[in-house]
Amino acid sequence: MSIGNVFDVAVRAMSAYQQAIDVTSNNISNASNPDYSRQRVQFATVTAENGRGAGVTVSDIQRIKDDLLGVQIRNYNSKSSDANKRYQVLSQIESIIAEPSEIGLSNYMTEFFNSWDELSAHPTSTPLRLNVIQQAQNVSDRFQQILTGFSDIQTSLQTEAVNHAATINSYLVDINGLNQKISESEMRNIKANELKDQRDVLITKLSKIINVTVQNNPNGSVTVNVGGLHGADINTFNQFDLKIVNGQMRLVSQNDSGSMAFINGGELFAISDMYSNKIVQYKAGIENLENSFVSKINDLHMSGNTLINGAASDTGIPFFGELDVNGNVINSISEGKLKVNSDILRDPGNIAASAVANNDGDGLNANKIGRLIDTKMSELNDKTLLDYYSMTINGIGLDVTSSDNTIQSSEAILLKLENQKNSTSGVSLDEEMTNVLRYQRSYDAASKMIKIADEMIQTILQMV
Repeated sequence: MSIGNVFDVAVRAMSAYQQAIDVTSNNISNASNPDYSRQRVQFATVTAENGRGAGVTVSDIQRIKDDLLGVQIRNYNSKSSDANKRYQVLSQIESIIAEPSEIGLSNYMTEFFNSWDELSAHPTSTPLRLNVIQQAQNVSDRFQQILTGFSDIQTSLQTEAVNHAATINSYLVDINGLNQKISESEMRNIKANELKDQRDVLITKLSKIINVTVQNNPNGSVTVNVGGLHGADINTFNQFDLKIVNGQMRLVSQNDSGSMAFINGGELFAISDMYSNKIVQYKAGIENLENSFVSKINDLHMSGNTLINGAASDTGIPFFGELDVNGNVINSISEGKLKVNSDILRDPGNIAASAVANNDGDGLNANKIGRLIDTKMSELNDKTLLDYYSMTINGIGLDVTSSDNTIQSSEAILLKLENQKNSTSGVSLDEEMTNVLRYQRSYDAASKMIKIADEMIQTILQMV
């Protein structure tokens, strides 16, 4: 090897090891960055035309990343976000239900029926009649609070879903832009590892909102699908709108309103399912309970008799609602609130406590209404009012437990996956410092080769 070749080999080596030190320094500076993927220098031997070795060069700067691990992390991110959001919404619902407590509906219904039992023993007592009205209003207010609370949560969820749709659109635009930058860099033979890290962060955030799939492309770009629909690639990006279709929350492509995303993961899945199905189910259960409560009480009350008013007692008065011109009960429930009959509110003597006409001392009808608390009703799947209500809120409790269990299991798995990711893609300071020393020594050795080659030239020149 000529002295000139020695210079070339040494310079090439110094350049290679300087790059290696730069990459290692970048690794060390990002050691605490959870979104950074460790980079590794790949060296290659340079071969001269005569087949001899001509030094070393950097052939590649690898981004250390396990794609399969990334898929698993995204999947469990979606599950964890879904479960956490469900738990949050269900906790709000439990706060509205407020069971068991003194302000719970079950307690108010019990006090209401107890007031009828008390009235049956003293049917002419005005204070006891006023107590029946007061307890009815307490039940009414509680029904309205629960149903209004459900509707308020749905409104809040719809607002959140609209915001999520806007966030999804923003992420897809950014992913498309990064795809273009990465591809342009790769075409110029410039590594775009940091840009790929930025893109992965966006995809991870996206997976927490909605289920996504990712396909790697040869040009360094990725194709991201959102809910089974095209999301973004190097050329295009999709945009979505949040729509309510027949009471069902849907994520719809702006380019084709007939294309709906199939959402089965992420926070948006929890929001859409709670809005479209779960809360509708809970609300239907409470409304069925309320309707049955009103219907059974009115049936018995209309068959009973009021206190004697003038010459005789009256009958056929509903406890809730009013009678129309055809004798049908109307307006017994308005926006979730029970409406006590206006004649009863005007005169408590119109409460039909008696089963016998013109007999103020009879409290048998009040006793029958009081016994409704223990009556099984076909409208309630052959359950009593309180048993049906208990079944409804127990269903909510089971959903809370299921969500909590999913949170615990998914987060435990996520922790293991993140640890595996850190062991693969994370930066080990001990390893990097060892590399710095190794590359520094190699750099120093290459510089000494230049010094030796220079001394050889000087010796030759002195001989001339």
